[in-house]
Amino acid sequence: MSIAEIEAAIKTLPKEELSRFDQWYQEFLENEWDKQIAQDVQKGKLDFLLDEVHQGRLNGTLRPLP
Repeated sequence: MSIAEIEAAIKTLPKEELSRFDQWYQEFLENEWDKQIAQDVQKGKLDFLLDEVHQGRLNGTLRPLP
């Protein structure tokens, strides 16, 4: 199925079905985001953030979240 076909199908959905699709798609995107973050953590791509936190604790510049 092509993007154009998917777009055309979405445009024909009744409002209630469009709302259900939107909810499903948002959850799908959130799950994909979580998977990507987990992969990045596993690969060490976010280690620099942990290093910044550790350094902030050592030099006393770490502030609590509001």
